[in-house]
Amino acid sequence: MGSSPIFTKSYFPTFLLLLVISTLTISQDVAALKNCKFPAIYNFGDSNSDTGAFSAVILQQPLPYGETYFEAPSGRFSDGRLIIDFLANNLGLPFLSAYVDSIGANFTHGASFAVAGSSILPRVSPLPISLSIQLSEFSQFINRSQMMRSQEATSKFAPCPIFVQKWMSR
Repeated sequence: MGSSPIFTKSYFPTFLLLLVISTLTISQDVAALKNCKFPAIYNFGDSNSDTGAFSAVILQQPLPYGETYFEAPSGRFSDGRLIIDFLANNLGLPFLSAYVDSIGANFTHGASFAVAGSSILPRVSPLPISLSIQLSEFSQFINRSQMMRSQEATSKFAPCPIFVQKWMSR
């Protein structure tokens, strides 16, 4: 009764085989992704992926937030990087700027619409930012990006036109 049924002698070989097959399958999928070139990341979520929206709109996060990696407050609810930062880094992209934090922002490689405290359903959180608001901001972002692309001086800060065309054709 002390051991898990999966580790009994009769199930262990099957479990081990499934583990090996799963690992090989995942490894092949990850290897295939290395050939893909992602031009941008658009991030939606809460504090797990907020790259500075809460700090820009509500309250700047003081140290130790950002202390370990950025050596200064970074707007992230972490003393280092978030999973979205590691993802961007592994795809060869810069860290995402928060959509609502326009100071020093460059959206050519995507944007983060995530805000700490947000929820999927409207009015569940004390903050007014829900997923529907984030999606509305994204739609507004796409529309503004098209306008920026038409202006030479600001076009270098707008997302890739191919992405915008694909999104607008939906």
